[in-house]
Formats: sequence, C-alpha cells, structure tokens
Amino acid sequence: MASRTIQYTARDSVRYDGYLSKPDGDGPFPGILLITAIFGVDDEMKGLADAWAADGFIVSVPDIFFRVLPGPVPVSEFETAISRMHDFDRDQGLKDIEDLIDDLKSRPECNGKVGMLGFCFGGRYVHLAAALLGIDAGATFHGTAIGEELGLTEQIYCPMSMHFGGVDEAVPLEEVDRIQAAYDGKTNCEIAVYDGVGHNYAMPQKPGFDEAAAKASRAAALRTFQSM
Repeated sequence: MASRTIQYTARDSVRYDGYLSKPDGDGPFPGILLITAIFGVDDEMKGLADAWAADGFIVSVPDIFFRVLPGPVPVSEFETAISRMHDFDRDQGLKDIEDLIDDLKSRPECNGKVGMLGFCFGGRYVHLAAALLGIDAGATFHGTAIGEELGLTEQIYCPMSMHFGGVDEAVPLEEVDRIQAAYDGKTNCEIAVYDGVGHNYAMPQKPGFDEAAAKASRAAALRTFQSM
C-alpha cells in the first residue's frame, strides 16, 4: 500500500494539500473521496484512509477547510474546529467537492467509480454529493447536518449506508427519525442506529469510540462501496 501528501488545484486556481492512499499495484481501483470531521486531515484520518486503501480503494482525503483555516486542528482546540465549521461555505464547498470528484476519477489508478465517505461534518456533504454530484455510492458515520438537506433526498439514486449513535447529542434521534423518513422506500439505502452509542463512535482516537459499532458500520459501508 502506498500513501503520500498531494496537492489539489481548485477551479479558481487555489492550491491546497491533501492525502492520497492506494493499494499496491497499478489498478485501476474504485475511488473513495473521504470528507473529514472538523479536525481535518490528521493522523487519525490518514490511518482510516489507509485501512480503506487496504480494502482495495484509492482514497483521496482533501484538506476540505483550506479556504477557512487550513491544516489539522488538535482536539484540544475544539472551539477553533467548531468555528471553522461554521465559517465553511456550503455552496463553495460543493464546487470544491465536485472538482475533487473529478480529480479522483481522472487519476490513472482510478477506474472511474467514486464513492464518498463522511465522518461527522462530512456526512452532510456525502448526502449532498449523492443528490447533486453523481457519486456512485455514499457512506456516513455519525454525519451531522444531514437533516438540513432532506429536501434533496428524492434525487438520490446511488447506494447509501448511513450510521448513527443512539445517544449522539450532535445528531439527536429526532433528526435521525427525519432522515429515515426521508429515505423511506429507497431500497438501495440503509440507515442503522446503534443503541447506547454516542458521537465519534467510528473514530478510534476519540473518547466516544465504540469498537462494536465501528466494526459493524464499517462492514456495511464496505459492502456498499464494493457494489460500485
């Protein structure tokens, strides 16, 4: 498996950093665009990307906050991370994500199929990309603010795998219920709730990590990405 820091170029010529991890060999492989939690492209996210690459995907992890405050933010600076999340421009972010999808598809190691994986903050943008940007599959772990975008759900046709903690204060069950109702009837979409599990359950370096829920949700997401 090979991994390295890379640079992307946005449509307005702004350059920014990210991380690319891929299996050994020339491929081509299906791609995963990984949109991080509010802390950015830190060692935890790089390790998670490497694990997906070991499963046979080329994984692109952009510094999605490059227009607001680039670079990883340590957990000890939580308020800084929250602040840049609030300053993130949704519409500009979607343009950047569209460019990132095209970048991944164009890489010779990619077979042209691209799914998206979102942790926390990234969950909203997986939902949006499924509705608006034509991704081939999507998965979210404790994805936030999806409930703000449910009017677009009827436009989603790709396989989706969405996973939530039953006691996640950042994504209360009332919001999960609305997400489930919006997705009701979509046979290619699964939504799972893990009783007694809170936020950040899929992130092994966070206090909320829950091994059983992380393992179960990852296995489901893997099946979804393997269907591309």
